[in-house]
Amino acid sequence: MLDAVALALASGLLFGGLAVGLRRGFATVPDAELGAFQNQAVGFLTALIIAAVSLQLTDATWEAVWPFLVLGIFVPGITQVMFAYSVRYIGASRAMVITGTIPLASGFVAVAFLDEPFRIALLIGTLFVVGGGMLLVWDRVRPPNYRAIGIVWALASIALFATRDNVSRWVTSDRDVPPFAAAAALLAGASLAVGLYLLVTRTPKTAVEQIRTSFRPFLLSSVFLGGAYCLFLAAIDRGRVTIVSPLSGTFVLWTVVFSAIFLRQVEAISKRLVIAAILVLAGAAVVAATR
Repeated sequence: MLDAVALALASGLLFGGLAVGLRRGFATVPDAELGAFQNQAVGFLTALIIAAVSLQLTDATWEAVWPFLVLGIFVPGITQVMFAYSVRYIGASRAMVITGTIPLASGFVAVAFLDEPFRIALLIGTLFVVGGGMLLVWDRVRPPNYRAIGIVWALASIALFATRDNVSRWVTSDRDVPPFAAAAALLAGASLAVGLYLLVTRTPKTAVEQIRTSFRPFLLSSVFLGGAYCLFLAAIDRGRVTIVSPLSGTFVLWTVVFSAIFLRQVEAISKRLVIAAILVLAGAAVVAATR
């Protein structure tokens, strides 16, 4: 059985692929709300298949999974829309480096509300992560069509992402919840919320047609999202938030690596951006080495 560390690191890899896939999708369909919905809807189907194949659906009860359905409305529901806007306006790498400060928020919320122990390694690790994020402030290299409002969207999503980590840990510690079924419920709530929003803000006929035509551009990022949430919640089920969240935060490094390979022309990978990603990875390594 894989332990929390391996699962958290694997989720970071998929979250990194998610950001790059989303950025590639925007090249064809530059609509953040559609991109967020496709990620959530297809991600839900991906998580549902994983849960069914692993036989976790038979062990899931309504009492166990309904909190995840409600949580999903906000995270990744509303949050994924914010994140999609940040990726569209400042690029996948920069959006991920900013949201890479989530472990700092998650860790200290866990210490304050979940009675998880405060460790010096947590402080050192999160300082590395924050240091990486701060480097972006002085980075003058910008991708094409860069808009600073994307930074605001990324920062706004951090609080909700930190809430996801800790509420997920709190619910799984109080209930016997199969993690893959929980991931499916989380993404089902997200899909429902954003899907209804699209139907209300656009005519139903227009929304359905746009959803149909935007399926392929966001397919890869959607599958990554479903898989990432399955792995992340499995890690949360096995380990503390103060360990899992920083390790999953290695998505920052993977996003920069994948962007340099697949999005070199549009991401404007600078030296400071690379150093920022390395600092985030160092922070995760400190936490992992002292778990």
